[in-house]
Amino acid sequence: MGSAIPRGELAEIVREARRRTGVPGVAAGLLIGGEVELAADGVLALGREQPVTPSTPFRIASVTKWFTASLAALSLDLDAPLAAGPTPRALLSHTAGWRCESPEPLPEPARGLWSYSNAGYRAVGEACAAACGLPFAEAMRACVLDPLGLAATSFEEPALHALGHVQAGESGQRPVDADAYPVERLPSGGLWSTVGDLLRFAAHQLGGPGPLSEAQREMLREPQARALGARYALGCWTRELEGERVALDHEGSVAGYQSLLLLLPGERAALAVLTNSWRGSALVRRVVRDLGLVPRAGRRGAGDEGVEPGRYALDGAEAIVEATRHGARITEVERDPVTGTRIARSAVAAEPLGDGVYGLAGGLLMSHRVDFPRPGVARVGWVALPRVGR
Repeated sequence: MGSAIPRGELAEIVREARRRTGVPGVAAGLLIGGEVELAADGVLALGREQPVTPSTPFRIASVTKWFTASLAALSLDLDAPLAAGPTPRALLSHTAGWRCESPEPLPEPARGLWSYSNAGYRAVGEACAAACGLPFAEAMRACVLDPLGLAATSFEEPALHALGHVQAGESGQRPVDADAYPVERLPSGGLWSTVGDLLRFAAHQLGGPGPLSEAQREMLREPQARALGARYALGCWTRELEGERVALDHEGSVAGYQSLLLLLPGERAALAVLTNSWRGSALVRRVVRDLGLVPRAGRRGAGDEGVEPGRYALDGAEAIVEATRHGARITEVERDPVTGTRIARSAVAAEPLGDGVYGLAGGLLMSHRVDFPRPGVARVGWVALPRVGR
């Protein structure tokens, strides 16, 4: 096994990461063998004095998918096709071939590839609601949140929460103008939560008491598809870290919030990090690195010569890929699906990690990885984008 996660250092690691990244506010928590360590730093919003605390709620964005997959395991036959066509298993594992925000099929040449789809989770959420005879939010509360005692986790906006910050200009950030999360999107990313509640959810996924049986927990973490140098299960990634450690994790990013929930089943440990900024993943990456949760290096070889320069785009997401001597340069443009904010990221270097995968900033987070699974396709931001120009 790898080195143990350091104890007693989380507060300093979080403070330093926020200082270096300029994120307005952050809360983080560690669960190690039943003991919890919490930390927080910064403010609820730029221009305000209220401090972030470990009990501050944040949007957890797509970490919600882990909860939705859990509700599906409790209420659906995952291998019975839905009215929409695919099975819940295919939709929860992003292998149904749907586009990110609609049930339309991926275009050629991306068809048949693993590609991230919020629309798939929305379809599963509708099926869960029908099976439970309740609106989706009430079904989640009755079947998952209340049995785990997650009183601070909800689809309803809390009274006092961290405010998301989106891009302003090339490098600045500003509080969101409006954060109205559509009801139909709730299953794919609508939850608010705290680091304490996320660690309680993690403790259940690691074997603690709660609504899911051990067989259901094992089913959720069983890999369904390989992509970006890791494997996607149902609501979470499963991947190898240095030191023969296995991690389960999922990130979230929406409306000026970025988050991470990471579990180490072999060590009965978990990490939760919540931020209120579009640049929050840079802070999360520093925390992950400083806690020694570094991915295992892939195999270097011929697969690392697969950079295909060009412009890749689909449904508002765009990436410009340039080949370099040491890998690639990636320029991304995306539009936040809730606020409508256009986020244009400056070009960044992507170096080969092995197995045909390229990493931004070392590829410590899955969101910082790019691959080229077949000619004419680049997987950027977890979505298979067809090439549309050179």
